[in-house]
Amino acid sequence: MANATYNGITPELYNNLRGKLSAAGIELEGNSGRVSKQGVTADYAYDEASQQLQINNVAVSFPASMMFSPDKIIQKINEAVRGAGGQVA
Repeated sequence: MANATYNGITPELYNNLRGKLSAAGIELEGNSGRVSKQGVTADYAYDEASQQLQINNVAVSFPASMMFSPDKIIQKINEAVRGAGGQVA
């Protein structure tokens, strides 16, 4: 399973990031939970106090597995985090 941690995620940046990921079909509802969309699943937890976002247990099954691997999903999230102004830990 693929995991990633991001630092420097202010509440404003988190909301910006949620918008970017939502456009890609990844809906982060609230500060923690589980995403499951078209064969991509992941757990996420955002801690406003430490300004840290964790993405854990990224898994890809059919139909997404025809185009994406867990590492590719993490790479897309990394790009979104950097694009929003955050840092990949």
